[in-house]
Amino acid sequence: MLNLVIADTALETIPVKLFQHPSLKKIRNSGKKPTEILLDRTFHHFAILSSNLKDDYKRGRPDILHVILLSALATPLFKNNHLKVFVHTINNQVINVGDNLRIPKSYSRFEGLILDLIKHKKIVSKDGTLLLELKDNQSFSDLIEKHIRPDVIVGLSTNGVLKNFEHVCNELFQFENPCVVIGGFPKGHFSSEIESHLEKKYAISNLKLEAHLVISRLLYEFEKINDS
Repeated sequence: MLNLVIADTALETIPVKLFQHPSLKKIRNSGKKPTEILLDRTFHHFAILSSNLKDDYKRGRPDILHVILLSALATPLFKNNHLKVFVHTINNQVINVGDNLRIPKSYSRFEGLILDLIKHKKIVSKDGTLLLELKDNQSFSDLIEKHIRPDVIVGLSTNGVLKNFEHVCNELFQFENPCVVIGGFPKGHFSSEIESHLEKKYAISNLKLEAHLVISRLLYEFEKINDS
């Protein structure tokens, strides 16, 4: 079983202090609460820049998670229950992705799904199958040490040691419960907490590749080894 953690993910609702920004007046007048709106740089860019949010360059990109999940959950590896997916957010929330989840291809439907998850903490299918579960106040350390308990943790980052996909997957395949970590944010690097848990860190290209592409190619290589 391969564990995939999407870490420091740029997924959150609008912070209360940012919600009072003058540029968000129309949103406030709409009657929506900040907990009912995902922070999105497309619409809230000026407010993000003006509000001194910590690590603002890593925030407000929920679309990154959407594309990553579309890529990962469509793979034979996931559909054959050889892949577990976890999301760790920049505000220390953890989302456990159920084995049978199908992510909406429409971003607006995905947004609605996530807001429903944030409100109710669980998404359950009609037959009672748990599809998504969100836990608050869960650090990356909690996720690794209490839930996944991997026998190796490999991070993928532009500042890692340059190795190709085949090398990384062959190394992961040597372990019974490996974990691979990739960032769910637009720029920058892992937080110091995440860095402290990475036993190895690899870059798979001299180019800065988008996370969903890296994951798709990594899982494809892992599938080839798994099927051989």
